[in-house]
Amino acid sequence: MKMSKLAIRTSKVRGQEEALSQEILFQSSLLKRHSAGIYSMGPLLVKSRNKLIELLREKLSDADCVEISLSSLQPARLWQESGRWNVYKDSRQMFTLQDRNDTWYCLGPTHEEMVVDFLRNILVSYRDLPVNVFQISMKYRDEIRTHGGLLRSKEFMMADGYSFHTSFEDMAEEYLKMRKAYSEFFATLGLATVPVKAVNAEMGGRVSEEFMVICDIGEDKLLYDEATGLGWNMEVLEIPQERDALRKRYPDLCFETLRRRSCIEVGHIFQLGTYYSQGMNACFIDRDGKKKPYFMGCYGIGINRTLATCLEMNCDEKGLVWPEKIAPYSAVMVYAEEKRAEAFACYEALRKRGAEVLLDDRAMRFGEKLKDAKLLGVPYLVILGKKAPEGTMEVEKRVNGEKCFLSFEKLADLLKP
Repeated sequence: MKMSKLAIRTSKVRGQEEALSQEILFQSSLLKRHSAGIYSMGPLLVKSRNKLIELLREKLSDADCVEISLSSLQPARLWQESGRWNVYKDSRQMFTLQDRNDTWYCLGPTHEEMVVDFLRNILVSYRDLPVNVFQISMKYRDEIRTHGGLLRSKEFMMADGYSFHTSFEDMAEEYLKMRKAYSEFFATLGLATVPVKAVNAEMGGRVSEEFMVICDIGEDKLLYDEATGLGWNMEVLEIPQERDALRKRYPDLCFETLRRRSCIEVGHIFQLGTYYSQGMNACFIDRDGKKKPYFMGCYGIGINRTLATCLEMNCDEKGLVWPEKIAPYSAVMVYAEEKRAEAFACYEALRKRGAEVLLDDRAMRFGEKLKDAKLLGVPYLVILGKKAPEGTMEVEKRVNGEKCFLSFEKLADLLKP
């Protein structure tokens, strides 16, 4: 892709209000804030998010999950069935609206009611179960305090999954399977997550865990034991019965001496039990011929938040440092004017081999292009200038600044998909 076609305009000025990675996104015009908690994303950010989503789709497919699509515009009557309409409306977490017939709706902050309504007339027998479905869609929450750009906004993309079972035991087994799948997915992105016991709150059910990434800008707090890698959400430890239960389970741990760490929640999984199926009369016919409510699990990953966390954990004062698996492009090519024809020929040849390369063909000074290349943070910077020996190009690795000179063939091998 030629950079002149990307609708990018970088700035020399960087703000100090948000996290470093978010300020770099603003500086590089990859992220635009229209008002508090409302953002638009530029092409590199969208391309990276799409790669992250495809990695997640592969992982969920391997776990026998199937993708569906549920409406974000949800009728109030479903939330009234579950008993959550007034809870959410009173807490002002939910965006509500009326149509021309004065019927109430909400912009979905979550989709438990919708998925139950979608499947309750399909999963009618024990023979239809278990089933695990997921979707990747926009969610809307009227956050009291937006934070860290994409880390906490009013509109965000989320992958939310729901499993339906005939028994508690089957639900609990699927929960552990999804816990493992989520841990592996985050590890693929280079994120070291700590699963911690969490509060279910308005979601219902009794058991849930959050996947936390330890990061200084995180607004969540956990107590962390560096020796074992175990962590506990501070919210949970504020509940006396939960704290007592943990002391019994881990008698050798001194909770008072554990290290308090800031963290970012990137995922949350729940054992919902029959909370929604009972409230919404969603049942199946079991082997004994009796009508029984589904046991449900729920599994969520914040797509925008995970992307933002990856960038925050991989940036420096020069700019972004994209993890290679979700980098929008493998390399950006910058050339001296006398090397223009050679650069265009190399760029086209690399594209024919399937390499994802940016060619900086903008009418700018060479030094400005080099600074922008590091600001945008794609894994490799390819320089066609005066320093390279005949038949080679200078290649710099963004993550550590290592430089070498490569022939076209070796560069093509390095950048091959």
